[in-house]
Amino acid sequence: MNENERNYNGLPSEYYTNQAQYNQPQANYGQPQMNYNQPQPPKKKKGNGGLVAGILCGALVLGGIGGFGGAAIGYFMAPSVSIPVESTSTPQTGDSSESDKNDNVTRPESGVDFQQSATPQSIIDEAKINDKTNSTLLTKEELYEKIKHTVVLLYNYKSIPGSDEPVLAGSASGVVFTADGYIVTNAHVVEGAAKMTVVVPDYENEDETNEYEAEILGSDSATDLAVIKITRDEPFEYALLGDSDNLKVGQDVCVLGNPKMLVSSFTNGIVSGLGRAAYNNSGYGCSTIQTNAAINNGNSGGGLFDMYGNVMGIIDYKLVDTSGQSSVEGLGFAITINEAKPIINDLMTLGYVSNRPGLGITGEAISEYTGILNGINSGGVYVAYIDESKPVAKSGLRVGDIITAIDGTEIATIDDIQSIISKHNIGETVELTVYRKNEIGNYKPTKVVVELSELTLD
Repeated sequence: MNENERNYNGLPSEYYTNQAQYNQPQANYGQPQMNYNQPQPPKKKKGNGGLVAGILCGALVLGGIGGFGGAAIGYFMAPSVSIPVESTSTPQTGDSSESDKNDNVTRPESGVDFQQSATPQSIIDEAKINDKTNSTLLTKEELYEKIKHTVVLLYNYKSIPGSDEPVLAGSASGVVFTADGYIVTNAHVVEGAAKMTVVVPDYENEDETNEYEAEILGSDSATDLAVIKITRDEPFEYALLGDSDNLKVGQDVCVLGNPKMLVSSFTNGIVSGLGRAAYNNSGYGCSTIQTNAAINNGNSGGGLFDMYGNVMGIIDYKLVDTSGQSSVEGLGFAITINEAKPIINDLMTLGYVSNRPGLGITGEAISEYTGILNGINSGGVYVAYIDESKPVAKSGLRVGDIITAIDGTEIATIDDIQSIISKHNIGETVELTVYRKNEIGNYKPTKVVVELSELTLD
């Protein structure tokens, strides 16, 4: 396996050399290949600096039943810089009466505005994220009764050679957040799906379920979020997306998901930490909430709820110790919901995430060893493709160049590039240090200035 490949757990091999490894608790969906040909808006930063790097020996990503892995090379870095979206307003708290406590169906609101996104207001007005929140404190028993139908079971079916029909590859969870069937889950849950189905409880008969084929509206691997849609005449019970800015360490929370081989498992714990690292720790990733509530395979895409019944986060990964040298328990992580909301809005309304910086190239990371073999004293990112519709096409950058620094900061991976350009705006420029082959085949350094522009779909 080379450095660009993922192992059977869906992790780049570099995670194993670095020892600190993230474990995603899903139905064995490996972390998806990052495609930066998709526009995506920068997120509100919350100090998601390397949470676990070097802390846990042998912690790795949890697999699931699917075992989705594969090569993770050829990432796309399209030139689209956007201003990071800071939250200038928070969702208003709705008026909840005592009768809400036992009312399992959260009824739809109309004309809801949500203003935590870089998406134009005309588009936001069409989005259906409810800006209300529950305000009645619940016991654990009451909380479960209120939310039990809002987290649903997802099945991912993949095409395989020799089969006329897609084959079940894994299962995971999703949170229904509108009455008309919009569901948020993880990008790695829908990765590679030829078909997605959703199992919804029968609200009148707990022993019955209904299964619906879902449409994948959009998926963003940088934040590991996706939105899918199911449709029927009757409304769905749904959860309200809360205000995670009000979370405090030590606060009680509960997790609802569909662990492997089970349906609708409910666990409780506390908020153990805030502003933790995203799974891939990319420049575009959302920070995460750490919790000690039990998280298992199949929980990916499920909900982290406060004791009012509001979604505070989307379950993403956990850490486990595989070295046998220490005991690691209670390290689960959920994508912070306030940072997720602009992403969800864009995926609902656009099918991709807008306003995100990039270089307009497809690149592949090379190791320091490979660089040294070619006369370069470091690793870097090999330029495999240049988008001719982007300003980068006029910059002088060439296919075959190896990028080793941006604005004087050394880079070795796609994530390094993201972290730097995510701090820029569309129309700004960055200076690339690149190594280029000369006429006799030797790599020599040169400088290239690239104007950043918004990412666009193929």
